[in-house]
Amino acid sequence: MSRKSETGRLGEQLACKYLEAQGFTVLHRNLRIGALETDIICENEDYIVFAEVKTRRRTGAKTRFGSARDAVDAKKKAHLLEGAREYLCANPTEKRPRIDLLEVYLSREEEPKITWIKNILG
Repeated sequence: MSRKSETGRLGEQLACKYLEAQGFTVLHRNLRIGALETDIICENEDYIVFAEVKTRRRTGAKTRFGSARDAVDAKKKAHLLEGAREYLCANPTEKRPRIDLLEVYLSREEEPKITWIKNILG
């Protein structure tokens, strides 16, 4: 397993635990919908959330590849929206859908830091 995939898996595990601590139930991880993949699908009483997780390793205040949110460009947002639409067509719900981003920063010197950006499309 590559270091990149290990980092991503760890970030997704931490993001799931974080969302669960915020009162969400994780329904799916790495769900493939056609050619699209959603990292986490979770829900609480009001929302069904399609979450993209971007993980970065950092040394001090710097990361090697820039901020996690910079990696979610217009094309990625369009794919997330299309995946959410397809999922909701197959799994109707009364809950309000939302697409979120969880940035996970890992460091040897500090505890992991998670930033939750709600509704990245709006």
